[in-house]
Amino acid sequence: MRKKSDIILFLAPIILDAISIFIAFILAYLIRFYSRLIPITKGIPAIGPYLSMAVFAMVVWIAILYLSKVYDTKKVRSVVDETYEVIKGIIIGTVIVLAPIFFYREFLFSRVTILLACIISGVLIMSGKGIIRVVKMALYRKGIAVHNACIVGGGNRAKEVIERFKKNPITGYRLVGKITEREDGNDLPILGNLFQIREIIEKNKIDTLILTFPLSEHKKAAKILLRCNGLPVDLKFVPDPYELLTSKIEYYDLDGFTMLGIKEFALTYWNALTKRIFDVVVTSILLIILAPLTLVISIIIKLSSKGPLFYRQKRIGKDEKVFEILKFRSMEMNAEETTGPVFATANDARTTNIGRVIRRWGIDEIPQLINVIKGQMSLVGPRPERPEFVEKFSEEISRYLERHRVRPGITGWAQVNGLRGNSSIKERVEYDLYYIENWSLGFDIKILLTTLSAIIRGENAY
Repeated sequence: MRKKSDIILFLAPIILDAISIFIAFILAYLIRFYSRLIPITKGIPAIGPYLSMAVFAMVVWIAILYLSKVYDTKKVRSVVDETYEVIKGIIIGTVIVLAPIFFYREFLFSRVTILLACIISGVLIMSGKGIIRVVKMALYRKGIAVHNACIVGGGNRAKEVIERFKKNPITGYRLVGKITEREDGNDLPILGNLFQIREIIEKNKIDTLILTFPLSEHKKAAKILLRCNGLPVDLKFVPDPYELLTSKIEYYDLDGFTMLGIKEFALTYWNALTKRIFDVVVTSILLIILAPLTLVISIIIKLSSKGPLFYRQKRIGKDEKVFEILKFRSMEMNAEETTGPVFATANDARTTNIGRVIRRWGIDEIPQLINVIKGQMSLVGPRPERPEFVEKFSEEISRYLERHRVRPGITGWAQVNGLRGNSSIKERVEYDLYYIENWSLGFDIKILLTTLSAIIRGENAY
């Protein structure tokens, strides 16, 4: 059963989006026919049909955003994820709204006006999402519209969930305790055990149970479901990333007979071709846009320290082929002369003054766009490692070499989740394999947007 606050937070964005779309069509009409910015050749049409089109657009766009679960109050999205879903909805909605114009003959709509209205709608909707997010944060800080959540289980997964909630308190959830058989050292009060789960939920008014035990203990989930029967409580499961990788299955129905199959490799021929076309187009645009910055940085590097402009290093790419990765040089000459091959660390003494700046903003990676054009790398993929590390890691980590089934990337799923530089190799591999097995063009776009956000915030930049 929904809380009143949930209903308000569900309806408010829909109403705000509807108002934004309606206002956008009025503004587009006024700009097109009364601003004198665009010449009028056939007179000023009545506004009525455009208002009717606004209502049609409202229905279409809100339906698309609803189906994309943008209005789901129980789904916590990052700014990047929400922006991606809204932009995708706007593009699809614009196509649907423009389509009838080509067939409707009773009134001659201005396509420029409709297109302008769609663009303004997008801007207003995104602005509205920002306002809603700020309002939600204010409400959550005051304890309004917050859901009481309880962890079921313990161990490292429970610890990770607790730490994630501490880092991101503005999620709409409040951890009130945990249900476990024994103390595990996590800083959260124990409310009881599984046998008391029904009483615990009712006493503490818990809305959500977060299950953190391994998939191998799936029988526990069945017991919890039975004991929670009839209670208004949601169950969320937090599996181990490696378990997800090893349990990827697809369901096939053969005339009512169910079969399970191992998930196929996502980057088959046509998907690989789509990804390559996307890489070439986006990279070409980036090279043109970043050309002035590249020139300035090149001059500063040459004037500020001795040595070559680019740093070239052998890396292992797709199908275990060796290639030379390009970077702007950010360290002193012969930086590994005494240490040998090592990972860069925060406040690395080998980094030059200009090197600290360009590494902070990820500018040192720009030359890798040339690697992308040459087909040695992709914009998104597992980060390429040096031959010395590949030989070592392939012996120590299961399925490590599967990373080489795709082109390595300038950024990747592991990197946007904070795993870069001198971080856990095992975790990086888990995230890389998840990316490879779940690739989609939308996934690539999401990673690129998240990377841009991380660069702006300076996360893990060294």
